[in-house]
Amino acid sequence: MNMEFRRKSLHAAILEAWDCAFAGSPVAYLSGPITTGLRQIERLRAGDDSGEGKHAVIRENSEALVEMAKKLRAERNDIIVEPASLNVEEWSQADYLNLWELFIERHVRLILFMPDWEYSFGCATEFARAVEHDVRTETVSGSLITPDDGIALISAACSELRRDDADGKLVQLAENLDSVIHRLSRAVAPVPARRRRELRKDASLDYLAERGFNVAQFVSFAPLAGAPKQEYSRLSGHPRNRRFETPREAIEAVLARSVDGTVNVRSFEPFNSQSREFVYGIADPREALAHVERLASEGLHTIVNETVDIHDGGVSGVLMGNVLEFAPDATPRCVEEPGTASLPRGWGRELLSTVYRFPVELAVPLGSRLEFSLHPKPRGWKQTNILVWEFEEHPHIEAQPELTWPNIFSRMLGDKAFGLLVAHHIGLPVPMTTVINRRVAPFSFGLTTASGETWIRTAPLEQVPGKFTTLRGWRDPYEILHREDPTHEAIASVLSQEGVKPAYSGALIVGANGQIIVEGKRGEGEALMQGSALPEKIPSRIAADVRALFDHAHAALGPVRLEWVHDGKRAWVVQLHKGATETSRTQITSGDASRWVAFDPSRGLEALRVQLAELPQDVGLLLKGRVGLTSHIADVIRKARVPARMEA
Repeated sequence: MNMEFRRKSLHAAILEAWDCAFAGSPVAYLSGPITTGLRQIERLRAGDDSGEGKHAVIRENSEALVEMAKKLRAERNDIIVEPASLNVEEWSQADYLNLWELFIERHVRLILFMPDWEYSFGCATEFARAVEHDVRTETVSGSLITPDDGIALISAACSELRRDDADGKLVQLAENLDSVIHRLSRAVAPVPARRRRELRKDASLDYLAERGFNVAQFVSFAPLAGAPKQEYSRLSGHPRNRRFETPREAIEAVLARSVDGTVNVRSFEPFNSQSREFVYGIADPREALAHVERLASEGLHTIVNETVDIHDGGVSGVLMGNVLEFAPDATPRCVEEPGTASLPRGWGRELLSTVYRFPVELAVPLGSRLEFSLHPKPRGWKQTNILVWEFEEHPHIEAQPELTWPNIFSRMLGDKAFGLLVAHHIGLPVPMTTVINRRVAPFSFGLTTASGETWIRTAPLEQVPGKFTTLRGWRDPYEILHREDPTHEAIASVLSQEGVKPAYSGALIVGANGQIIVEGKRGEGEALMQGSALPEKIPSRIAADVRALFDHAHAALGPVRLEWVHDGKRAWVVQLHKGATETSRTQITSGDASRWVAFDPSRGLEALRVQLAELPQDVGLLLKGRVGLTSHIADVIRKARVPARMEA
């Protein structure tokens, strides 16, 4: 009883102190896993349910929270409170949750959520309390997390836990998260669906704008006695559906506000989903008016909208349920074609927010389909960077993302840049990286390494192992681009990256039969990757840290290949690719050959590329000497799909 009284007294005293400290002050709260989350899940999956393992999870999670809070305090003009620094030895998780829920209710105006928060029962509970008390919820980069987003993310985490829980160790966490989903479902009032299938195209755009979406600026006309009569309009700086004196005045108003100085004319029959004639990129109001008058004389409705350049470095796509799909240089219809990026709703939006440096909110219900486009310049009647083209509510959307790369978006950024972005957004430690891209303004992500050194790395459109420049120390990125890719066809970006002081370096692949192969050497790994040095025995602690990187990535992506550098304290990811290999301890690639041609790895990668290109179809490659199975030599052979083995 004494202990219970002491616990409650301390609880009340902390709340009273906070009431005095924060009375009237807007507070931002940083929510992140402490006792659970992906780190704990990975340890349980690996069979480590020891007390020591749990303490390590709490320590690592707490360090990540404290580090992020410091970063946010330096970047934002906010009071940032994080829960990791409060430690009361005899308290249970329920004691902490009860205290922080009350703190959220009394003082917090904004909660920022760490990556992978949806795997934490504590974070999910704090999200539910925020929803119940109208507290804004965002990711750490500033993207809104709607209640539907939260339900989608937690539901996806529950499904993953149950799917991969072979020995039943994760069932309790899944059940706890389920209870939060039910709590959220009760808190979220159902949004009445409005069917838009009978709406005309221009009325549909007006409906989207009425719901708060940013639509491309437009005016529409109906044919009246063979002449155009204005119907709807949405123009920046004008009241909704302003009526202009003449059709020409309306068209001139659209042209004056068009970012690209041109308009399109689209024609359609009422209530027919198929467009008729479409005229693109008109700069002269007289020409646009002539098209509108001609089409009206044929009994057709028209929409005159600002031209939106799909080649401006932005992307178009669809958000449906938990799936976010998009591509550059395309309309939202790109999702019907191969090559679109397919990411989960949660960190997929975070990735886009990082690349384009504005919050990508896309705040729509989970049970809906949204066609959108993102643009580097503000556009539309609300002058924001996101345009919405279609929106419809759909119940019971079960689709899941299928993340693979290379894809069209990864080619625009560069394979290496995209892989590191994915690594960062699934919560892996990536050195602070600035991407200098040919088509998108420079953007940064990652964690500081405190090494005091800069690396310059090239990012080709698709992986070309060992071919392009990696340098220690600063170099002119534009000179590198000009020298190594003067035709602009091979390299998408140059990466300026904080270096890692290498205690050990190496790579990891998934080989034949799911075997995890980790190779490395002391110090820098360049010689190992180039095939001029063999792997060394690495300490078990280093190997365990690298394996933990893989376990984390595998939980989010499935089989991956990665390059790593360990600074003696932690392992860093410096390259990430998706997929397994067929490599075994004795054979780089499988397959029969009518004969085998010898190759000496000391001749180097370029000689290897030439020899592989010249090999007849039924001939295999015999390496005269051993190389690392994770080396660029092995990578080049695997990409060539040539049977290859090493000399015994």
